[in-house]
Amino acid sequence: MADRYARMLDLAVEVMSTEAPDSVWPLLTGELLTALDGELIVVKEVPWTRERGSVVIRTPRTLPPADTDADSVQAHIRSGYPFIDRYGVSADWTPQSAARVVGARTWRNSPTADALHQAFGTRHVFGLPLPQRGAHVSGFLVHRSDGDFSRHDERYAVRVQPLLKAAMAHRSLLTALCASSGSDGRRQANHALAAPLTPRETNVLHLLATGLTAEGIGRRLGISPRTVHKHLNALYRKLGAADRLSAVLRAQDAGLLPGPAEPSGADADGSA
Repeated sequence: MADRYARMLDLAVEVMSTEAPDSVWPLLTGELLTALDGELIVVKEVPWTRERGSVVIRTPRTLPPADTDADSVQAHIRSGYPFIDRYGVSADWTPQSAARVVGARTWRNSPTADALHQAFGTRHVFGLPLPQRGAHVSGFLVHRSDGDFSRHDERYAVRVQPLLKAAMAHRSLLTALCASSGSDGRRQANHALAAPLTPRETNVLHLLATGLTAEGIGRRLGISPRTVHKHLNALYRKLGAADRLSAVLRAQDAGLLPGPAEPSGADADGSA
């Protein structure tokens, strides 16, 4: 387990240093599939209902031809059985297999298990939720065909949960930053500065606006507090600010940050 955890820790650090949100899940889901001996993984990042919500499936293999309707299979996945009944109403976020949640026989005879087996050829599903507040549950569903997931798999998943939660929060921030910096107004506002902010300084600025300390910003970005302070000094200089509050206010006035009444979008796709 130590080697598997070390690999995930290395990847999480790599994720925290990236500025491309699309690179996050390929790195982490590939390692999860290897560590848990999975054949495919469903990423649940945004809220689903049984009728709506895109289902993101990652797998290194070619899926078998499905014998069931694709919409029906997606509806079974979005229903979240049996995990939504456990994680959606409980404070117990322990990663577990579907068979362990409801019992092997109940799971094996369920319509969801039958639909997933016909669609993907898998028989066992492992829920790895990401602890959070709110009505929606986010995380991963790992599938495999031979042998249920073990207690050893559960212990590994518990250890990597905090890493995956931080990675998902970082990806949400990156997605919001891309949307923000991609707008004409904010891009023009940045170029209007005597010395435009670098992408890393923009990351620090957005995190600064959430109230994080230098240590917290460093953890989110995978850099040291000393490096964070260097970026902060550069931010203050470019914005003509003396401290974090004036930096945030000047950035809002300049159009580099949303104003107090304008939603930032940082949590728009991370509340699943």
